[in-house]
Amino acid sequence: MWMVNSNENSKNLKLRKTETSEIDEVVIKWFRSARAKNIPINGVLLQEKAREVGRTLGLDTFKPSNGWLEKFRTRHNISFKSICGEEKSVDPNHVTDWIEKLKSVCQGYGDKNTFSVDETGLFYRILPDKTLCFKGVKCSGGKISKERLTILLCCNIL
Repeated sequence: MWMVNSNENSKNLKLRKTETSEIDEVVIKWFRSARAKNIPINGVLLQEKAREVGRTLGLDTFKPSNGWLEKFRTRHNISFKSICGEEKSVDPNHVTDWIEKLKSVCQGYGDKNTFSVDETGLFYRILPDKTLCFKGVKCSGGKISKERLTILLCCNIL
């Protein structure tokens, strides 16, 4: 982060580093690394990382407030988005192969043997479905945790 240090005359315009610019550099590097691995990051986690970096750099008085977080997000063009889809956890080649296999398996079955089945789950260990990420960057996550209570619903086509 840079601060403008000038008087009325724009010829004397100077940019100087602030005390938190080192924290910004380390935190944004960590953020980029975490998002590259599809790790969901929320504001509290980002503030905690900034606090940890501040302590490491000897800036014990640094407090990553909500105001700091908003300014950090603005400086680095970061927005808060919902994670959607399981795009990163599915191989498209497997999907195409499975569709072809399913067509051949389903041949020869009538309406009385056709069912609609769906499952729903109560997730008790799930990652957040929202994360901080750079504006304009598509935000997709991995597969949802399998640690859940599963309910299976089924009905016949007739």
